[in-house]
Amino acid sequence: MDVDLLRPGTVPISPETVLWFEFLLDKNLLLKHLEKPTADPTPIELINKFTIAIFESFKNEVKRPEVEGCDPIILIGENNTERLTTKYSKKSIALKILSLKVAAFIKWDLIELMTLPFKVQVNVLQDLLYFTNKHTFIEIPNVENYDLNIVSKEFLFALLMYYRWLISTCMRRIFCQIPSRLNGEMTPMEESYFCTDDNIEKSLTFLNNALTWKEIPLMLSFECFVMLTENNEGVEHDWQQAQYISRNEFSAQINYELGCFYFYRENYDLAKLHFQNTLEFYNQIIDKVGFANFKTENLEGYVVACQTQTDGSNRNLLHAFSVCVANQYMGILNVFLEDNKYREIPLNHRINLELDIIAAQSSGKFAIARDLLPKIQSLNAIRCVLEQKGTHNYNFISEKNQDFLIWAALAVWDHISMYEKKLLSTYFLQLAIAHKIPDLLKKAASQEKLQNIINDDLICAYNESANDVKIPALLENSCWDFPELNIRRNPKLEIRTLEHQLIINYDPIQIRDLLVKVTMKNTNRAIWKLNPKWELPIPLQSVIASLPRGFLQDYGFVLLAKAREMTVAKDWTTSLVLLRALENEIQHANADLPHITKLHKLECPAPPIDKQTLANSCKACLETNDSVLPRTEVTEQCVLCLLNLGYWDFFVNLDKRFIYFELGKAIAIACQDLNKYKGPKKFSKDLWDLTLPAFIMPPSQSKKTNSGGGSLLVHREIPVNNTKMTILSFFSRLRDGNALRVVISLLTKLYNVLRDEASLELNVEYGNLWPAVVSNANSYVIEAVSEVLLQIVDQALKFYPYNVSWLRLIGDINFVEEKFENALNYYLKSLIICNEYFNIPIRQDDHIYRRMIKSCASLGYYTQAAVLCQFLDEPDYLSAFRFLSEQKNCNDAVDAYYNYFWDTNILEFLIHIHQKKGEFHRRKKAVEIMGLLELNANNNDEILREASNHRKSTFLRALCKQFVY
Repeated sequence: MDVDLLRPGTVPISPETVLWFEFLLDKNLLLKHLEKPTADPTPIELINKFTIAIFESFKNEVKRPEVEGCDPIILIGENNTERLTTKYSKKSIALKILSLKVAAFIKWDLIELMTLPFKVQVNVLQDLLYFTNKHTFIEIPNVENYDLNIVSKEFLFALLMYYRWLISTCMRRIFCQIPSRLNGEMTPMEESYFCTDDNIEKSLTFLNNALTWKEIPLMLSFECFVMLTENNEGVEHDWQQAQYISRNEFSAQINYELGCFYFYRENYDLAKLHFQNTLEFYNQIIDKVGFANFKTENLEGYVVACQTQTDGSNRNLLHAFSVCVANQYMGILNVFLEDNKYREIPLNHRINLELDIIAAQSSGKFAIARDLLPKIQSLNAIRCVLEQKGTHNYNFISEKNQDFLIWAALAVWDHISMYEKKLLSTYFLQLAIAHKIPDLLKKAASQEKLQNIINDDLICAYNESANDVKIPALLENSCWDFPELNIRRNPKLEIRTLEHQLIINYDPIQIRDLLVKVTMKNTNRAIWKLNPKWELPIPLQSVIASLPRGFLQDYGFVLLAKAREMTVAKDWTTSLVLLRALENEIQHANADLPHITKLHKLECPAPPIDKQTLANSCKACLETNDSVLPRTEVTEQCVLCLLNLGYWDFFVNLDKRFIYFELGKAIAIACQDLNKYKGPKKFSKDLWDLTLPAFIMPPSQSKKTNSGGGSLLVHREIPVNNTKMTILSFFSRLRDGNALRVVISLLTKLYNVLRDEASLELNVEYGNLWPAVVSNANSYVIEAVSEVLLQIVDQALKFYPYNVSWLRLIGDINFVEEKFENALNYYLKSLIICNEYFNIPIRQDDHIYRRMIKSCASLGYYTQAAVLCQFLDEPDYLSAFRFLSEQKNCNDAVDAYYNYFWDTNILEFLIHIHQKKGEFHRRKKAVEIMGLLELNANNNDEILREASNHRKSTFLRALCKQFVY
């Protein structure tokens, strides 16, 4: 059956669907549904649906107060007639009563009720308190202390349910600290609101006093709550239908819940006392009405954990086993004797204890009786035989150990079946045969209990099997000499066999021996041609060819080829073994190599290079007019070398037509302008025009974006290879600071122009010296610009790690890409360098602070964002107040950051908001901070400035610990 509560008529409804008001029309319909074996929806789901319907009904009533059915409904009290507030319509009252009827049907089971969303739980309890307290609204958890001598029994039951729920909620908070709560779970703010120390103490006092009540409250039943009908004008309930709870059942449940709470608070003495009382009352219950709903298995677990022995479980062997282990194995033999009869202790526990005793005996940690270990081994052997498990090869050859084994068998003999007795007799016979100890069977047969199983037939069978069997000496001789057979030898077959073994073998030592044997056969076949899959790259072939001909050359080729074969097969271990073997062989072959290697290590790092000579060589390479031009890679490196050495005049005076020289020349001209004019003069557009084509959209995409006859922007003649990868490869190898500033400012300006969003602009020095407009901006790929810019700046920071402008630029890039945590990391690094790790007064930079505020708010760190609002020239109170009153889940420590507030306006708002929410601990802390002497508004400006600077520095250091280190 489906239950549709809210929207009848919105979609075609199944014939089996029940609308919510049908439960009002037919009084028995709800009970019939709940009594089904597999009710769908379940009672808990039904309560949830009713409560959700109430919430949505409130929303509709607020929007349309004139809707029919929203008139106040009369509630019949004892002394006078009261009216609900207008927000409670007849529909809401009916749904609340239905929810309480379902809760009463499940006997007010807290375990099930606490599976509801937290707000639904609070709503159900508030409704229960409301209807039982003469229709007086009570806000949870602000429940007053009532005089229990004059309150009604139904309201006393409601109070009991509330305090039981509050204790269970606080206990769940103790052992279920879930960082990221699901929808409907208790939020951190609700935790601090409900689970305060005062509420916990009040609940414990109430429940402890409940154990001493003379009159037990009645449990409200399904029939107590009367549903609305078309005939009655008010709400009236029949409390006479409540069920009587026996004192034993009442005391058992309350003691159990108090014991669980004290147990999870690690107050084991009180927990033990309450669990003992629970057992006592639970065993005396005659007629249960469902108030006590805990599992006896859980109670027994708590009892064992608190080391409380129950009356009905004198044979708790696992608990006794744990106690014996804690008391250095005192009484362990008696426990094992009992366990062989009942087999409650897991066998692996017993084997582990045996191993622990062996270890303790060998280490001498504490004294152990001599016969303890063999007795435990005998008992474990009997247990293994009875369970048909594999037994350890114990030493039962000595007479004393045999006596222990018989003693263990006798102890269990009267408690096992005939089949198990046969297993034991077979085990005795196997021991006697395997270890040749006939006395074992005789000793067992001498015992009166064992005579029926270990009889003379078994002893005779053993004697027959024990007769010596004479084995010929020839069979015992393992060194048989076979005569050599005169077979005609085939040298070619032997050589092919050795070559085959050389191909399939990957052991360096065996490869060496096989190679020696193949070489001794004087074969004319080259080793290099044995296996066509043995291929080496040309550089390695050159290295092998340079080695002197002979064994070393062949051995080196085979090992390198096999190592490469293993590398292709991803067998890295074997490949590494082969390479190391070759390394050792080469070192042995050349005795001077270790000495040379040592000299090379001492030579590193390389000696200083003559930069003038290097620059002259690069100039000569670029100025050459020979018919044979240098390779492209060489000319590129020469251009980069001259740029990084600062020889900009050379580029200005020389005219070459290839891409790398033109790029270098454009950068050199920009660097000259930068040094000469110190920034006010606009840069030459040569570098801008050379760089722009690298980011043009590919033709296949540009056709789509430029459909309609528009033509692409025509640049100056640029070589075809001026692509993004060419630009990235060239720019990433720049090392000169001025050259990097020029390139980074160009890419940053290009990014800002293409993005065209003032709020997300990247800020860098000299960015205003480049053109501010790009024709046909849609033809360029902004993602490619961002990628190249980020890589260049990352590379530049490796060589200039303290460049503040570039650190902030990476922070801006991450901010624009919404990587707020990385943005905060780089912003804070730049502030660390600017302010000497905040040991000097903090410099004002509203741009950085505003972006840090936005980043903190986006990450859910609302309190940090509010603190940063004070850093601005004009504090942003509106944003600060919004952050501090944010109702979403915060990811910060909230009041732990209150020490960093110095603005009294924000502190006054904090006091107001905490007073409004009932967060008295946080309000108290805010009041204490506002009362500090250095924050007094009457202080002079210098004192206030020192107070703010101190808090700024401390707060920024705290942020660095969170985001930087």
